[in-house]
Parts: sequence; C-alpha cells; structure tokens
Amino acid sequence: MKPRISCGECGKWIKLGDQNCPHCGKAVDWSTGPANAEAGEMSGGVRSCKRCGSENAADSTFCGTCGAKLQGAKRQQSQSSHQSARQEKDRGSKKRESQAGSLFSWKVIFGFLGLLLIVVVGVELSSKKEQSAVQEPSAVPQMPAANIQLAGQITELEKVLAANPADMQTLLKLANMSHDGRFFDKAITYYKRYVEKNVKDANARVDLGICYFENGDLDEAQKQMQTALKYDPKHLQGHFNLGIVNLRARRFEEANAWFKKTIALAPPNSEIGQQAKQFLEQHSSPLIQNK
Repeated sequence: MKPRISCGECGKWIKLGDQNCPHCGKAVDWSTGPANAEAGEMSGGVRSCKRCGSENAADSTFCGTCGAKLQGAKRQQSQSSHQSARQEKDRGSKKRESQAGSLFSWKVIFGFLGLLLIVVVGVELSSKKEQSAVQEPSAVPQMPAANIQLAGQITELEKVLAANPADMQTLLKLANMSHDGRFFDKAITYYKRYVEKNVKDANARVDLGICYFENGDLDEAQKQMQTALKYDPKHLQGHFNLGIVNLRARRFEEANAWFKKTIALAPPNSEIGQQAKQFLEQHSSPLIQNK
C-alpha cells in the first residue's frame, strides 16, 4: 500500500512528485516533507495541462507538475479585468470631480461623494461575502464522507475481531482500513498486533512504517521499513518509502541512495521509478542540501 500525501496548505491528497498541489496550486516543498505522505491513484478521468502536457486528475484545479491553472482561469481573468476597469473608472470619476469642483455646489459634491461611498462599500462587502463563501469549506475542517463511512465499517469489524481475536485476516483488514481512513494511531495498534504473529509480512511492516511516518515518528518508520527489507530485500515500495522518510528527515545522501536503489529495482518506465528519478534530481543539488 502506498503512503498518502496531503497538501500542507489545503489538506487534500496529492501525488508523490507533484511540484504544486492540483487543488489549491500551493508549491510542494519536498525538502521539508509534505504534511502527510502520498495520495492514491487518479479517478474520474484525467485532464491534460495545456502548458506542459502533464496529465492531472479530472477534478484538479492546478497542474501538479507546472502549477498552471486548469479550469476557471478565464472567469478569474474576467473578474480581474472588471475589477481593474471599475477601479480605473472610480479614479477617473474622482479626477473629473476634482477638475470640475468649482461648477458644483457643496451640497451636490457631498451628495455625489456619499453616493460614491455607498457604491464602494457595497462592492467591498459583496466581494468579502464571495471570498468568505469560497473559503468557508477550508476554514471549517470536516471529516470527509469517505472517512465517516470507513469509521462505521471499522466499528463493525472491531466487533467481529472482539468475538474472535485470533482472526488474523480481520485484524489485517482493520489495520488497512484504519490506514486508509487516516486513523493512524488505531492503524498502528492493529498492524503491531498483526506483525507479532506474521513477522515476515513485509507489506504490513511497510504500511506500519507509513503510519509512523504520518504521525511524525521518522525513526520508527525507518526501523519498520528496514525490517521489512530483511524479509523481502527487493520490496520496491519499501525502498522508495525509505527515500521519502530520509528526505523528510533532511538526510539527503541517505534519501538519494534509497531512490537510486528504487530506480535499479523498478521496471522500465514505471511510475515509481520515474518518481524516484524526479526526487533524485530535485535533491541532489548542493544548494538544496546545504539549506
């Protein structure tokens, strides 16, 4: 199972290797690590970036490679043009008012200024209201519907496991579902119980390491993934994730070594191999390593 990475700005899942969040456009700084580790596959089709040609999820707003706007740019440009025109119009009105001031009485001038003030305040309040409506979903974090559904399924499986604690299949399923729902503390508990009975299960140990990574325990994450490689020395995801863990810890030389091993093990033109190459190129510069 791949680690999930969420954007540190908007909290939505992104792909490993994205230079920008496809949802909010925020640049992803991999030298300090993302907020959380890796997203799943794209669903619902793809959208090609007109600037660089990269494929993005159909619901993406920004290109994950170059950060270009994928949708809504025309509307925003139009709004910006209207706003600039309105501001220019207001400036022109004020200038003409100043030049022709001697032609009007003070009552007319104050009346005009009062009307202008009402219009400006109305536009400002309308603009703030629109911005508030757009920002409201991110300002009030809510549990995704998928997580709520998983939470209910987890509760039901916990009842099944309580009735039969030796059911390793249910135990592993609980661990995986907790991982997918981002209930990492719960997932760690179930994975640890599982690997105590299934010591050589490299996949479970790598997933356990991912959960520790998500909780910020980089040393334990590395320990679990290295243990997984003892039982499966060619575990591709284990090598790649060790690169991510060391990158997050700013151990650039170790991270690059794991990325090189990933490239050597990965099939030609595979996604994980391409991602490893991208990380290797990004973090091999001495300027980055000396930050």
